Amino acid sequence: MGATLILLIIAYFAFFGFFFYGFFFADPETSLSGNLVQYQIPNTMMNLTRRLLGPKAATALSNLSQFFLQIVYLFVVLGSWSVMFAHGYPMMDTSSQVSSYHKYSGYVVFMLCMTSWRRACKAPPGYITENSIMKFDNYPYDNLLYTNKLCPTVHIRKLARSKYDRVSNRHVPRFDHYCGWLNQSVGEENYRYFLFFLLVHTVMVIYGSIVTTLLFYGEIVDNDLWNAKFANAITGEDVETDKWVVFQYLVTTHYYLGRVLLLMVVASIPLLGFLGFHCYITARGMTTNEYYKWKKVRRIHGTYKMNYDRAVKEGKVVLSKVSSSGTDNGKEHSEKSESSTTGKVNDDVKVVGLDVPSKSSNIPTTSTADEESDDEEEEIIDPGPFPRNIYDNGIIENMKEVIYPRSLRQDAIKRYKDWYKAEKKIRTKQD
Repeated sequence: MGATLILLIIAYFAFFGFFFYGFFFADPETSLSGNLVQYQIPNTMMNLTRRLLGPKAATALSNLSQFFLQIVYLFVVLGSWSVMFAHGYPMMDTSSQVSSYHKYSGYVVFMLCMTSWRRACKAPPGYITENSIMKFDNYPYDNLLYTNKLCPTVHIRKLARSKYDRVSNRHVPRFDHYCGWLNQSVGEENYRYFLFFLLVHTVMVIYGSIVTTLLFYGEIVDNDLWNAKFANAITGEDVETDKWVVFQYLVTTHYYLGRVLLLMVVASIPLLGFLGFHCYITARGMTTNEYYKWKKVRRIHGTYKMNYDRAVKEGKVVLSKVSSSGTDNGKEHSEKSESSTTGKVNDDVKVVGLDVPSKSSNIPTTSTADEESDDEEEEIIDPGPFPRNIYDNGIIENMKEVIYPRSLRQDAIKRYKDWYKAEKKIRTKQD
């Protein structure tokens, strides 16, 4: 019995941990678990529905699937709170470890939980269109992650820190990520509500885990379970009382409350990690989208820096293949002269993996790197110092931009209104 319960708990943690990681953290393009959870399982269910029930049912399921995680959220959260109200609250009346005032604080936490989720679902991230672009044009281009160019999808100027979201089919300012639990994009104007939603739910599962654990401990103390006699449910033989036996008794007697406790403990781990991650990137002046872009830059920069340092250490001669005019100069440079010239690239060279041009980076593009790897003599490039994130203005200013987004400030709104009036006059004259 004990070994079976341990295996069930391990399987429970492994199952939910796998899906939590697949939904929250994994990149479906590079991660097997992310690809399985976000692409393969939904596609398999859709194909199976199409075969068994026909295309109409598959279309209806497809329309409903966008609300799938919201339905799961309501089922889990409302179901867990129902168990707490029905089974946990009566225990507070007699528990020596939990005061009855936790009933009222529980109601407050429940209301904050549902209110924060509702608000985060409804608050738009801000949408960049031809008519609203001036409202969100508040960040300079860094010519590394972002450059002044047209969005190939909606054919408007792609603002710094913005991104076209293929799930919502909208262009989002200061794009962070798409959240399935909210069924919408998280961007400049609703990131603060997302953070509050995340904070409330992290506090909720930690607070609920502590209170429920104290309720169980109170039952141990109040009923003197350490000195109680227990019998095997199958054989009827007496069992020596220990911590494991008492634990089995509690989770069996309080079946639903015990499962909710286990769920809260499991959920607290990824929620706490996710909250910590977002606090970190906020403090560093990054979005989730930019965090992964910087990871690519750092990886490629490190690779080229390592290759360059190794070449310098080994005393290799570097052949500069292309001069500033774009012609083969055919000259070899010594280590000393090369250090002042190597690493210069044409202005249209892009940062590896970012699909944006860069005039300040010495890191070649993926295509450039692939072409050079095919050459017999690969050019060694000094990538220079690691570039600075120009959007990192310090922790306090970074937090201000989240709490009070630039697009909602008076100067942005005034600039947008003035621009809109001017555009309206021009269109009126043209008509």
